[in-house]
Amino acid sequence: MHRPTKPVHGTHEPLRRNAEYRRWLVGDVLLDAGAGIAAFAFPLVTLVVTGSVAAVGLVGLLEGIGGLIGMIPGGLLADRFDRRRLRLLASATGILTQAVLVAVLVGGVASVPVLAALAGVHRLRGTLLGFASDAMLKQIVPPAQLPRAISINEGRGAAIELGSGPASGALLAVHLALPALTLVIGHVGSLIATLRMRGDYRPRPAESTAGLSRSHVGRDLFDALRWSIAQPVRVQLGAVAALVNLGSNGALLTVTLMLAARGVPAAQIGLLSSVLAASILVGAVLAPRIVERVPTGIVVIGGLIVLAASTLAIPFAPSPWMIAVLYAVMGLPLPALNAGSGGFFLHITPTPMQGRVGALNALVAMGLMPLAPAIAGWGLAHAGAPVTLGVFAALCALAAVIAVIGPHLRSIPAAAGWVEHARLTGLAADEPRTDGRADDGASADGARVADEDEHAARG
Repeated sequence: MHRPTKPVHGTHEPLRRNAEYRRWLVGDVLLDAGAGIAAFAFPLVTLVVTGSVAAVGLVGLLEGIGGLIGMIPGGLLADRFDRRRLRLLASATGILTQAVLVAVLVGGVASVPVLAALAGVHRLRGTLLGFASDAMLKQIVPPAQLPRAISINEGRGAAIELGSGPASGALLAVHLALPALTLVIGHVGSLIATLRMRGDYRPRPAESTAGLSRSHVGRDLFDALRWSIAQPVRVQLGAVAALVNLGSNGALLTVTLMLAARGVPAAQIGLLSSVLAASILVGAVLAPRIVERVPTGIVVIGGLIVLAASTLAIPFAPSPWMIAVLYAVMGLPLPALNAGSGGFFLHITPTPMQGRVGALNALVAMGLMPLAPAIAGWGLAHAGAPVTLGVFAALCALAAVIAVIGPHLRSIPAAAGWVEHARLTGLAADEPRTDGRADDGASADGARVADEDEHAARG
């Protein structure tokens, strides 16, 4: 069937009535449900197979490296090829890699090299093809609805996380391969949902296709890099994201491995993840109103301070119950933080550059994350839990300090003022629309942020 060339992006219907957005969201929900269960289970599967927390760290390190290798090529692919087709390919290859993992676990031939290779290939595939899905969002949702769409994604992820820990623990109690099998099912669901999407998701209008085919990959990447580093606020937030992602994710993994090594059942460990997810879900309900009314700079800085303080307190928590309380505190500001920062940067990034800029941002934000399992595994084996958690807490505290002392992040206003702020600071994304009408960062779509309350539906 021929897909229309006019983008769905031009409509202004509420998100709950946007059929194309619903298909996109359903595919993501199904994939994330399987991915959440599989991601929680995989370190525990590795621990059961190898009996070593250091091996868990090594496998996690190689998995993270695989993801980093695919980021930049993945961003280039998302800006040069039909993003819907890339999302279909991502689902198909995900089915293949997880089916192999299921076969390995059922056959009893899992080992550190096998698990590391499969994890690295699966993560490489994910970053190589996964940027296309996020890049599609700006082509589906009008600028005024971006904060709400991102908040919905946060709430969706939290709702999935709420049940993924206990579900993963329950599945592991039956067989080590069942969590990977759920991810196979999730990829199948995403594949079907994507096949039903009908919008035009080429990164550029049809008339620019010839020029794209002649463009140089290196020049494309250099243009995105030059555009990104010319924005001090993006550089500042990149440094913050790199530190806070390493610190917070490393702390959460350390707690998981620490409790598992003490013999705490996986289902009980999963309850901690459910507490964090429940807190994020509550925060996601509040996030759209917060982002629309509170300056984004204040939202981001405040959220980082809360996250750093909670992580600093984890080493001193006397029991899992106190850790659960700290998890709840950590989760509340995250949706508004992500909706504010993510929505603003999505708003100011031109549609044809979404893939490359998204890949560069992810590379910076996640570039240190492969160190998290390595530090957690080595630290628990040689330095103990308090020291390891203290290192991760210090990284989060440093991120909060950078966010506070830099002037650029503090100046970002509430969502209703993004258009004017982007115009005054030279951050507005000037880009042509694929339906022939003018569309830049200061378009009428973006000016309607304050009038979109009735369009609330991942909040």
